[in-house]
Amino acid sequence: MKSPYERYIKKSVITVAIAYGIYIFYGLATTPYQPKTSERKVASNADEESLQQPIQRRKPFLIDILPRLYTADEVNARFKEHHFRATNDFKKCRLMATGIIKSIGTVTFSKKPLVTLYIPNSNEGIKFIFENTDYDNNKVAALNVGDTLIIAGWNARPGTFGGVFLDNSEIMTNMVSKKKRQILVVNGGVYDREICQK
Repeated sequence: MKSPYERYIKKSVITVAIAYGIYIFYGLATTPYQPKTSERKVASNADEESLQQPIQRRKPFLIDILPRLYTADEVNARFKEHHFRATNDFKKCRLMATGIIKSIGTVTFSKKPLVTLYIPNSNEGIKFIFENTDYDNNKVAALNVGDTLIIAGWNARPGTFGGVFLDNSEIMTNMVSKKKRQILVVNGGVYDREICQK
């Protein structure tokens, strides 16, 4: 025969388990009341009614790109003048350049798309390397040799056999306003902080 303490402990444990199960079930089964965005909500301490406004996304900011936009010739001149200084200046920011597309292809021994901007009076070019993704492949495939383009990339460095190479490139042309003097900036000015100043 079991002692009274064992029976008492067993009943207490079962009661607590059942109560906890009901508490959990009740918490999952009911959801607190949340008014819809179009409903009116009466303020408790005032006689006025306030209309709850839906959260709107902020419109993208506009920033002036002229202090940030290099031509392909300016980038080449910076690297010709002092390639170590230029590499150091551009290593922590996104270099944005404009120019005419000289060639479109892929990186040697890789499938990464490569867009080369023409440098006047030179056989070299500014080479922008894209990540090998469907999005980037479609963007690069839509370009044509001879188009004028605004493009940005990271980690600008001189190539072994000439030219300047940039990684993780992005086409910026569609982000620039019609006046070609301002760029649309998303996410609270990310491009404003990342794009290299002249």
